[in-house]
Amino acid sequence: MRSVGARGVGILLWAAGSVLLPVAVCGLVSLPEPELKGLEEGVRERLDTARAALLAAVESPDTEAVERGRLYGHTGKVFHAHHVFPVAEACYANAAELDPEELLWPYLLGYIFEDTSRLAEAKKQFQKVLKLDPDHALATLRLARIQVETGEAEKAAPLLEKLGGEQTLAAPVRAALGKIATVRGEHAEAARHYEAALAAQPAASQLHYPLALAYRRLGEVEKAKEHASEAGTAKLSLPDPILEEVGSMSVSSQMFLTAGAQALKAERFDLAEKAFRGAIAVNPENKRAHLNLAVVMAQRQDFSGAEASAREALRLDPEYGFAYFNLGTVYEARGQTPEAMGFYRQALEKNPRNLKAHFRLAGALMQQSEYEAAAGHYRAVIEIAPSFVRARYLESLALIALRRYGVAREVLEEALRIHPEHVEMSRSLARLLATADPPDGARALAIARTLERDRLDDVETLAMALAATGRFDEAASAQQALLESARGSADPGTVQHLEYNLERYRRRQPSDRPWR
Repeated sequence: MRSVGARGVGILLWAAGSVLLPVAVCGLVSLPEPELKGLEEGVRERLDTARAALLAAVESPDTEAVERGRLYGHTGKVFHAHHVFPVAEACYANAAELDPEELLWPYLLGYIFEDTSRLAEAKKQFQKVLKLDPDHALATLRLARIQVETGEAEKAAPLLEKLGGEQTLAAPVRAALGKIATVRGEHAEAARHYEAALAAQPAASQLHYPLALAYRRLGEVEKAKEHASEAGTAKLSLPDPILEEVGSMSVSSQMFLTAGAQALKAERFDLAEKAFRGAIAVNPENKRAHLNLAVVMAQRQDFSGAEASAREALRLDPEYGFAYFNLGTVYEARGQTPEAMGFYRQALEKNPRNLKAHFRLAGALMQQSEYEAAAGHYRAVIEIAPSFVRARYLESLALIALRRYGVAREVLEEALRIHPEHVEMSRSLARLLATADPPDGARALAIARTLERDRLDDVETLAMALAATGRFDEAASAQQALLESARGSADPGTVQHLEYNLERYRRRQPSDRPWR
């Protein structure tokens, strides 16, 4: 199946003047006055030039209708590339009228309608494309997705089945099939499709939502919980060479940055690199473009390239704290932790509220066993972002390493009020409650009973809680079984810790060591 099709026509530059093109023959529409306020000077110049060139060309009696159509179409692509959609829409409509055999114009017009939620109009345009080319994969997929959204799932299903061999479209196709299966009440089938979509595009964290729902309806609670916890905001991306070609016409560094950020979020690092290099080509002094390129290079394990790009950003702005942070991540990835810590500290000198720098520095300090300093940086993260539950958990680990159990308990209790289902924090709090002086055995046991008990840590926590409530025989029995299973597999320190607690239970004493 052919995915795209368009004639190669040279790019025409045009732009935004104050003159409206009058309604002409063949039902052409007037071009609206473009709103160019706030655009970069280079962008305004390009759009002005393109508009003027179009007006001159289409008014010439020597320009054939099809050629006028192509001029409209390619001018529309220039405006489209810079997100001036009303002008682009009018241009595509005129192009489709004057050049009716070219499927590119209804496809791009359909995309604008789809992007602006005018689904009925978008559907008509994609149907026009499929009349010209019944095997156009992108138009087929876009039409099918609209049909799913507008309650025509049964019409969409055969269109999607046609796309089974299109590997580049596997994720959006399977996601759409998952929606159809959900509408039909076929939840096992829906889960199968959503799993396949995630396998094809793991970065699309939004897919975890419907997948969790499918598993919940199937009664598979643990799988539902797992996917619900992984659900995020990253959308499914639809690889579209037609739109990528349109985007390449931009002379706006901001547009390139936006496109690069979207590609980076979708983990399409090749496209992200291309976009950020495009931004640099337009404006070599754009420090953000250099920094974002450094991020992409690091993701692609090109740490030399990442360092060079980050240092170029610093050359452009020596006060650019994010560049110091980025250098820290590069050095940390190389295993050069002390150097990385130095860069994180420089990032914090420039911006003391750089949450990521605090968090990464705290992690590096934990590796260096500098728990007091680590706890301070985790606390700084919490002050900046109180809902950052993982920072609270890691702060508690730093406090536990310092044997400041009372403070750690307070941190965990506060964190669990925000995120009551956090298993690691629940386990830690249960242990602290069970080994406190005096112990709070009832609360410890209530928490321990919510754990899965499929891990050594969970069973050990339960035994601690039982002993803290005076149920020493049950605690000793559980601890003995745990010790027998741990011998030969656990490290000597863990075995020694288990033996120590077992002996206390036999002496009818609660544990006084939450960890070994």
